[in-house]
Amino acid sequence: MAEGEAIGRRPRRAAAKNSAVGGGNQPSAMHYVGYVEEDETPEQIMAKFEQLEKIQREVAEAKKAAQDDAAGGEDGDDASPGAEPTTNSEDEDLEEFDQALLEKVFARTSKFSLKRALADDLYGDDEDQFFDEDDDEVVDVENIFGGWGKKKRRLKGAPREPRAPRAPKPQKSHMITAYNSDNQMLMRKKKIVDPRAPNVLKLPPHPIPVSWGRVIAPFVPEEEVVAAKEALPDCTQLTLPILDTDLTTLGTDFLAVHCNPPWFAPLNPDAGDATVEHVARIPFQKLAPYGFVFMWVEKENLSAVCDVMLKKAFVYVENLTWVQQRPNNTIANSAAEHVCRSHRTMLMFRRDVRQFPEAKEVELRHQRNADCTLNTTCTTKSGRRKIPEHVYKAMETLLPEAYAAGSKGRLLELWAEPGSDARRSGWTTVADGPATPKTSGKKKTNK
Repeated sequence: MAEGEAIGRRPRRAAAKNSAVGGGNQPSAMHYVGYVEEDETPEQIMAKFEQLEKIQREVAEAKKAAQDDAAGGEDGDDASPGAEPTTNSEDEDLEEFDQALLEKVFARTSKFSLKRALADDLYGDDEDQFFDEDDDEVVDVENIFGGWGKKKRRLKGAPREPRAPRAPKPQKSHMITAYNSDNQMLMRKKKIVDPRAPNVLKLPPHPIPVSWGRVIAPFVPEEEVVAAKEALPDCTQLTLPILDTDLTTLGTDFLAVHCNPPWFAPLNPDAGDATVEHVARIPFQKLAPYGFVFMWVEKENLSAVCDVMLKKAFVYVENLTWVQQRPNNTIANSAAEHVCRSHRTMLMFRRDVRQFPEAKEVELRHQRNADCTLNTTCTTKSGRRKIPEHVYKAMETLLPEAYAAGSKGRLLELWAEPGSDARRSGWTTVADGPATPKTSGKKKTNK
């Protein structure tokens, strides 16, 4: 019975019983023939079958040569009539494989060594892989390698005791690809990593390319920054009740109108009282009869805003997505009614050229800027999210005729931020609030 049990065991479990951990004989590599690792590709596995067929052919040729030598080099017709015909079936070839041949198969078809197999790399350190969830028995993992002890049993369906969370382990190895001249294959191997070893990073010579990092501007005192903003020429800054003011008094030939309404939306970080009905009251068709409208819209109002603008003969042409990040370059998610907010969308509308052919005459300087940008979220003094600087540069580059030095400029911004940070040459910025105009429309000249 003991011999029958030994024959019925799986090779891996039989090898584990005789491992050095258990105090028995050293297991043979023949027990690990046919096992693969998780990181092996299908091409590597198929190459193993080719090596196995090659070994089978070598065994068959060696066997045939031995039979020919035993027969004295005679032809097969003079063989004894009682001899059984030789079959080349795969099963018989495998059955005739002795330990030496199986070890040869392991050496030519396996990318791991016997030493590493005994080091428990193939078994892992999670005992869940030794039993199924619906199994009645739980095998004592310690006894698998140290002998066959008594099996621990638990009642079927009984709740399992919660485990304490495991502490994260430092990386001990990483995979590298190397060429193996024995089997003429590219093999993936584990390279041991010492977590205490220093990590050497070689930087290119000065100047460092932009791909290696961002250039940090030198420090400038805040009072100097404010003074430089206040001295910008050709800038008009107003504070008006936007919805109750005739905005056409500001001009009727703008090429771009940039809007950042404080939308009324559940859990909106920029929560305000602006609605789609309020936006519909803005006379965009009079402010920019042949220009563009750039509007930041929350995801709840995307479809409704497009419908409103279509009624004003503005068609959707493009959008820009601002993925918001924290200073540590992680996504700055915020709560929302349905799904979290992790980005803002600026819709771009153009006057319908099918109804207004004059809109085709506007010069556009197409740029190779990405329509998705990742930028850190900053809060303005009024508590709103600050629009990235390069968004304004993108609009100014798209419309080169919108501003020329010494002129007022044909760029309008609604719901702008009050203060010197919102000042830009060529822009007329309007902040929502009581009427307290503050203008600076002439370029300063030296007397």
